[in-house]
Amino acid sequence: MPQTTDSERLVLVLAPSVMKTFRAVGVSTEYRAKAVASWEALDEGLEMAAPSTVAVVDPYDGRPPSEGLSPRVPELIRRHPMTPVVVTMALEDAAMEDVAEVLAWGVSEVVDMDLENTPTTLVPRLRGAHARPLKRRIEKLLSPYASTDAAVLLYAASEVAVDGGGAPELAERFGVESRTVAAWCRREALPPPRRLLAWTRVLLAAVLLEEAERPVLNAARGAGYASDHALRRAMRDLVGGDPSTMPRDTIIKRATERFNDELHHLREAVRERRRNKRMSMRDL
Repeated sequence: MPQTTDSERLVLVLAPSVMKTFRAVGVSTEYRAKAVASWEALDEGLEMAAPSTVAVVDPYDGRPPSEGLSPRVPELIRRHPMTPVVVTMALEDAAMEDVAEVLAWGVSEVVDMDLENTPTTLVPRLRGAHARPLKRRIEKLLSPYASTDAAVLLYAASEVAVDGGGAPELAERFGVESRTVAAWCRREALPPPRRLLAWTRVLLAAVLLEEAERPVLNAARGAGYASDHALRRAMRDLVGGDPSTMPRDTIIKRATERFNDELHHLREAVRERRRNKRMSMRDL
């Protein structure tokens, strides 16, 4: 499977008017737009696509807004839960109920192509969609005791994992050195950067494996592993099971439980350090 990078993420476009805009104005060196001719072709293109791939679709499927939203959009999201789906709408013509409905379906961004039709306005929308499905899944499993800063670190780790990066790329996201990110992780009761990314890649692979048609090897490469053996080793170490033998609908549940257990232990360790520090201060 070809791996995309920060400098080139694939955008599959099923919206002729949007593709015309891409061709007319370009997107940027970050994205490579490719037109697909049908929902079936889009579905096929996403079967083995990297998680950094974005799908851009017309939620009305070429029909007037008065005829209603296409049911193909929620079906696409259900079949490819890790693919950020961006819908294009003329918001001046679209009913607010339609906007609310597509957001409830789980689309990652809504683009107003009457206004957001230049690289300056379009690229931020595509960036906003980046890794959004994985971030949403992590947000649901994140402890309510986690701080805002911890969430920011986890969301950045999600973006790096989707792009196949490592600890250096995580530090680059913040424009700091790796040891600074390590200190932040310690303070926020998160695993060290390399282990945090190991967990994020395992969670990404677990969600990819919810797609019944996706082979273990493809999920492994999509999550940044060189081989399915590397993914199986990581799963055994962190989750306590082999993705080739575990029921697929149980992998994400077990991974989430193990990750939350580790966060709980780290949180307790931080509290203990703070208690000891306060006690030491009293003894002075």
